[in-house]
Amino acid sequence: MSYIGNTVQNQSYVPTVDYFSGNGSTTAFTLSHPVGSVYELEVVINNVQQNPSSAYTVSGSTITFT
Repeated sequence: MSYIGNTVQNQSYVPTVDYFSGNGSTTAFTLSHPVGSVYELEVVINNVQQNPSSAYTVSGSTITFT
C-alpha cells in the first residue's frame, strides 16, 4: 500500500502509575520518570481529578502541589 506524504509510524505507549501517601505537609513528590508538561499527567486525589493549571506544577520528575 502506498502513502502520499509522511509514512505511518508505529509508536508504543505504556502508561505509568505512581502512588503517593501524603502526610498533610509534604507538597513535592518524585515521579518515576520525567514529564515535559502538567498536561501529560492525570492526577486524582480521593477520587477527584485535579486541575493541572491550579492544583499542581511539574518540573522534570518532581510534582509539586499548591
